[in-house]
Amino acid sequence: MSDIFRSLTAALVLCSLGFAQNNNQGQNNQGQNNQFPGGILINADGVIASPQAGRINPALEQKRLKELAGQHLSSEMATASQLRKVSLVKLEKELQKAVDAGREIDPKLRYLAGITQLQYIFAVPETGDLVIAGPAEGFAPLQDERVVGVESGRPVLTLDDLLVMLRLASMRQSLGCSFDPEPSRLAAAHAWNNANSAPASLNVARQRFYQMAKVLGNWNVTIFGLPKSCHAAVTAVEADYQMKRIALGLDRPRIRGFRSYLDMARPGGNTMRRWWFAARYEVIERSPDGHVFHISGPRLQLLSQDELVDAEGNRSDAAFTEITAEKYTRQFNKHMQALCTQVPSFAGIQNLFDLAVAAALIQSNDLPSAVGWQPTLLLDDKALPVQEYTVPTEVPSLVNVKSVSRSLLLGVTGGGVTIVPDRIIRRTNVLPADRTPEIMSADAVASWWWD
Repeated sequence: MSDIFRSLTAALVLCSLGFAQNNNQGQNNQGQNNQFPGGILINADGVIASPQAGRINPALEQKRLKELAGQHLSSEMATASQLRKVSLVKLEKELQKAVDAGREIDPKLRYLAGITQLQYIFAVPETGDLVIAGPAEGFAPLQDERVVGVESGRPVLTLDDLLVMLRLASMRQSLGCSFDPEPSRLAAAHAWNNANSAPASLNVARQRFYQMAKVLGNWNVTIFGLPKSCHAAVTAVEADYQMKRIALGLDRPRIRGFRSYLDMARPGGNTMRRWWFAARYEVIERSPDGHVFHISGPRLQLLSQDELVDAEGNRSDAAFTEITAEKYTRQFNKHMQALCTQVPSFAGIQNLFDLAVAAALIQSNDLPSAVGWQPTLLLDDKALPVQEYTVPTEVPSLVNVKSVSRSLLLGVTGGGVTIVPDRIIRRTNVLPADRTPEIMSADAVASWWWD
């Protein structure tokens, strides 16, 4: 029998930034539109896991969501809109009323009137208003408490994520998370592999691979640029974790012809690989007067880099990129829209990236001053704190193994997600007047939102 350990491929996925909606109350969940079971579980030791999938009929679940939305939302807010506007000025006033009265924040405010994707920012000096806008629909919580649009199943924008982005000290810092193994454990796994590489049957070798994953142990979760226990941090970790499971073929999206990285891999050298989510936008458009901004594009892309690991567990970038990794990355990015439809946490990252970009545009162009408004409560983390969530501190070494021509390939993944908002907004194109949507005068609108 050939020495199959000489045909080891360890795929290491690293990403940096994302955002999820699980308040440490993981329950079985599956939304409509063929979504994966949503949410994550976090045990008493702070280690992440996936909840067991519950059998939920998508049509019945959507019916339940619509009924909930009908009970708690006005008919106007529950009706889908191609472009719903939310005034940040009036939003702050409504929030101030709740704070002054000691009331809980109304879900309508907390979920920004059901906007499912941010597309426009309007500065209106004539009425002293600053407005964000995008498509919207009625919304309600799934069984894991993730709040989604009842038509699309897409996560809605959240007040907490908006507050986190508006309160960033610098738009030049990286925001996100990363999954990293302890160098000592990585070195131990490397040594264990060398000591257990004698020829063996496929079944024995398979067990050796899983044992090596136990030696590698849990990976550390690092949050950077974000409050350590915010909703955005949980979303980042969840999205990265689910991206890893897809790469290894542990979860399989319902996309014709989609193959996991492990499906594509062939026997090769003992290398590691990191994949991470990063921002991807088309050029941001700006009106000639600088009062309207339009953002569009996939928002999200997967990137990869080969790594080398020495005997001490030190990692460094390799001087090459494997063809299979490039092929898998291209496939993933080609199907990004479908993946975001099926995996709510991926769509959650899109929303977080949008809010980060919006906050950067508002700050860099000093739009509050342009409309004669100085936000106070929105920037006050003591008077209006964001909700706290339990964020995983560790993730297990996810492993999958496949046989190829009497050899085995091993997939072991880590990860992360990252965005630097200032880099996204450095270049803009002119937004033509004929493609600038009209915005109703805020003086004519009593509410803090309108269609």
